[in-house]
Amino acid sequence: MSMVEDTELRDLAKAVVGGGASEPFGAYVFGPDEPGAFLGRYLEREVFLESFGNTLELLTEEYAQYERSSMFIVVIDHLRYLPAGVIRVIKPSISGFKSLNDLKPVWGETGDAMMERTGLTFPPDRIWDVATLAVPPDYRAKATQGLVAMGLYQTLSLAARDCGVDLLVTILDMPVFRMLRWKLHLIFAGYRGVGPQPYLGSAASMPAWCDLASAERHLAEAAPEMHEILTQGIGLEPALRLADLSRLSDDGYLGDIAAAS
Repeated sequence: MSMVEDTELRDLAKAVVGGGASEPFGAYVFGPDEPGAFLGRYLEREVFLESFGNTLELLTEEYAQYERSSMFIVVIDHLRYLPAGVIRVIKPSISGFKSLNDLKPVWGETGDAMMERTGLTFPPDRIWDVATLAVPPDYRAKATQGLVAMGLYQTLSLAARDCGVDLLVTILDMPVFRMLRWKLHLIFAGYRGVGPQPYLGSAASMPAWCDLASAERHLAEAAPEMHEILTQGIGLEPALRLADLSRLSDDGYLGDIAAAS
């Protein structure tokens, strides 16, 4: 990162956070045209280049048709004023979901076919695509004890619940897939009869899904503390400021997503 880029990034993060942040980290949600979305796109670019060799040109081409329907969940380091993690969510639109659209060319089978065989019957307007998940190496270390990633998952879960979403779909690099199944107690699962394939620089990636209602019931029984974190927003305080999700009820805050639906 150049000195100029570093200064601009920190200035933007400061503007997003505002004053009076007492927590070391905070979670934020941005529509595609909001200035804070740049923080999410920046992390995508840096982490995916380092991890998979994905260039800016490749990412631009891959996600161009989904930009209008994207929402960015970003965790910001309040001490360094830097983005520490991002999830790009693709919401329902005429462009569909990247994690389903990419199945046919890579796995040789449509998302509809995989979902039908797996017994997943959800209307598109109740689905979100977890299109990217990126956490820089500094924030994967033991020092943060997984706080950044957990803040991302918590915000995703709470936002999905507030918006009436029933199913999450995604394509995950296998180490991330295994980590999520371990840390989130088997919430994400693969489609029936589908295995990993090379995908966008990953040697092995797995198409996966999460039935949120089933996941919530499972967590309540098997992992009550995780259930409180992911479904009630309890347990990460005072280390992480909860995202302000009140704007999710405002149809206009995500730019042209409603128009694209």
